[in-house]
Amino acid sequence: MPDCSAESAPGFPPRKSALPRLPHGQGHGLRPGSLRSQPCSSSRAGTRCRGSEESCTAGPSQQPLRGSGAGGRRGRLRPAAAEAPPLSRSRPRSRPSPAPCPGRGCGRRTRGSGDTARDGARMGRTLVELYYDVISPYSWLAFEVLCRYRHIWNIDLRFRPAFLGGIMQQTGNKPPAMLPKRGEYMMKDMKRMAKYYQVPLHVSADDFQRIIGTSSLAAMRFITAMDMTNPQYLEPLSREFWMRFWSQHEDISQPENILAVARQAGLSAELSQKTLEMISSPPVKDRLKETTAEALKHGAFGMPAVVAHYDGKPHLFFGSDRLELLGSVIGEKWLGPVPSPKL
Repeated sequence: MPDCSAESAPGFPPRKSALPRLPHGQGHGLRPGSLRSQPCSSSRAGTRCRGSEESCTAGPSQQPLRGSGAGGRRGRLRPAAAEAPPLSRSRPRSRPSPAPCPGRGCGRRTRGSGDTARDGARMGRTLVELYYDVISPYSWLAFEVLCRYRHIWNIDLRFRPAFLGGIMQQTGNKPPAMLPKRGEYMMKDMKRMAKYYQVPLHVSADDFQRIIGTSSLAAMRFITAMDMTNPQYLEPLSREFWMRFWSQHEDISQPENILAVARQAGLSAELSQKTLEMISSPPVKDRLKETTAEALKHGAFGMPAVVAHYDGKPHLFFGSDRLELLGSVIGEKWLGPVPSPKL
């Protein structure tokens, strides 16, 4: 694994200790480990890792403050301006997929929110669940920002694909664009939010008509089936659905288009076809219903719905613009939508 500490950054000579040797028993008063090099990671060290750790490449450059360097007093390092890393579209390492469920139940126990909450507690991290539907543009914003924070905050991030149509029906909620003035505002808001969050969400005048005319049920069942059998593809697959619908403005409801998304996410043709055949099976339908019911139980009335299991109880946050408040509740520092690397 490469060393991503400031001392090994390009353009910097090997760092010599600026501290003189002191007699035994005397210290410099520094925090233990303050001069220790930090290992490379996807966010803590300001690096961008594609695939395995061996392909880790250096992230944003670091520049010395004025007065440091040769002939001057060594100063602290400051990072370059924060910029969102390009959305990772790398293909995860494939592994043999388990056989699809032959029928209802198929002898496997369905994991619920209680299981994930206990797992998160055992890991010593705050469990954060993102309930989302790929038809929701604000879900994409929350998805990408939480992906950036999962190695900065002490959280265990879980993706929970659910069905927005079911939540809207059960709660009596209506699409925001049904109110014309609100629809006009949302068009502007989505453009601003996409730029602020640095997510390639492209807004067009017919977006609301496309949403109303598109059912995400087949796509969410496909994502659910993938989560049940090959969860390593859950993140890239979800991202590709958003990319196709909200960046390329193409359909995600028809089988041939779902297979095109799967191919772009790195799935083999055989695995994609097997997963597509599963979307009509009772176990997949039941799992999607259960996840949607869990979101409703937590109080969700739309998406994204973010649930943090903290201090012995779940905390619901609605919308991609409540992530700063999420950090405040769980005791983590908000560093903006594109967090700068930690030094």
